Amino acid sequence: MFQSLRTNNQLYILHKDANPFIEYGPVVSVSAPKPKYPMASPMGQLPQMEMVVDVVVCINGQNTTFQNLPAGMDIADFGQNGNIVVSCSRDAMNNEVASMKQKSIDIINSMDFHNSVIAGCDKMLTLLNPEFAEKQRQEQEISSLKGQMAEMSKNMSDLMELNKRLMEQLGVAETSKTKK
Repeated sequence: MFQSLRTNNQLYILHKDANPFIEYGPVVSVSAPKPKYPMASPMGQLPQMEMVVDVVVCINGQNTTFQNLPAGMDIADFGQNGNIVVSCSRDAMNNEVASMKQKSIDIINSMDFHNSVIAGCDKMLTLLNPEFAEKQRQEQEISSLKGQMAEMSKNMSDLMELNKRLMEQLGVAETSKTKK
């Protein structure tokens, strides 16, 4: 638990960006537990408050403060987007990394399903919207024509090169277009 951390215990920080990485460092200090939302309680009632601590950790030679970590937890999301996970337990961090990896594997494995959904939606849009079908047909035709033009241009270039070699082999001098 974060409230049980002592100086020189390890704190693990997972950055869950596109290129995830983990940092860890020794704890420098831990504040005493305090209520997350300080408020007055009615007379005679003990409020059920979430307690938090502030932890200072040395990472790459710099002290970094993690504020309002849940005192009774081993792992917590941190940061505005929740893309940072802080833990005082290596096992909890291992589970978090394994979970993140499995989520990405599941997404990759669902690509075929989603590609089929996209293809099915395109077919339905074609049936429901004749203008959509016409637009797709035109795009395919334009793409085909561009491919044919590129192939013709390549063939013409190859033909010119072969003609040039043949002329050189026959010993015929190149004729200029400007000669009359």
